[in-house]
Amino acid sequence: MASSCPKCGAALKIYQMSPYCKKCGVHLMFASFEGQFEKDRRIAEMSMANFRYNLVKLKSAYVGGLAQKLRIAFAFIPLLALLLPLGSVSVHTPVYEAGFTLNAIDVIMKGIMGGLFGTLGSFAQGPVFGPVADALKTCILGYLVMTAAAVLVLLIGALGFIGNKKASVMMIVFSAIGMVGAVLTKVFGASLVAAGEAAGALVEAKCGMLFLVAMLLFAAPVVAAVLCLKNPPERVFREGDELRVEYRRKWKKGEIDLLSIPAPIYESEEDRAERRRLVSEAYQTNEEVTDNG
Repeated sequence: MASSCPKCGAALKIYQMSPYCKKCGVHLMFASFEGQFEKDRRIAEMSMANFRYNLVKLKSAYVGGLAQKLRIAFAFIPLLALLLPLGSVSVHTPVYEAGFTLNAIDVIMKGIMGGLFGTLGSFAQGPVFGPVADALKTCILGYLVMTAAAVLVLLIGALGFIGNKKASVMMIVFSAIGMVGAVLTKVFGASLVAAGEAAGALVEAKCGMLFLVAMLLFAAPVVAAVLCLKNPPERVFREGDELRVEYRRKWKKGEIDLLSIPAPIYESEEDRAERRRLVSEAYQTNEEVTDNG
């Protein structure tokens, strides 16, 4: 037996046989269990509230309103810009012919898998094809900026739970970068056309006005993001959950002690009625078992 009570600290006699403290009445063997129970009940209440709180935030980020639903849907639209034939170049020689269109399909199939990007270095060394290869490199650079922006817009659309304002602002920023990439592709494409004309009949380069369509496709997420900023999602939390989450935040930061938190932290009228009903049923069951015994 301990020399002092674990709850009140009162001195215990060596010959004391009772398992209860004579001063505070706590059961000496289960005092630590009671303390752990008090901690667990608070942790459980805060953990469940934190789960429900985050679930509401997650739900509101994606389906909290029409604007949020549009933000997710419009996040896919910039990917269509990558399929547009923003430019093309073809080489015609007696011993070699090749064509390349500046879109996602040819970038993957011909540029990466077909090894075209690897041969641009050798083309750049020639006096005829050198300026064309250099212009094509810069044109692809602008296209890659647009590609990265489209992927990031999609990623932000999927990560809407980081916050309505933060996600919307980031989507606007990356969409603007995509528009800049489309403009750069057009500017560098004009240089490609000029280089193709200088090479004569051996090279044919084209760069149309589809970059305007690409810019419009990148503008769609901007519209959805602005709507989200003007129409933030409605969040309806369970009664008392915001208070429980606030206590949990302070406890995690070490601002308050766990046992200093009231238990229960919050109890609505419905919760109180439900608790009393369960206690009453438990007593009735206990009495029935006692009577039958």
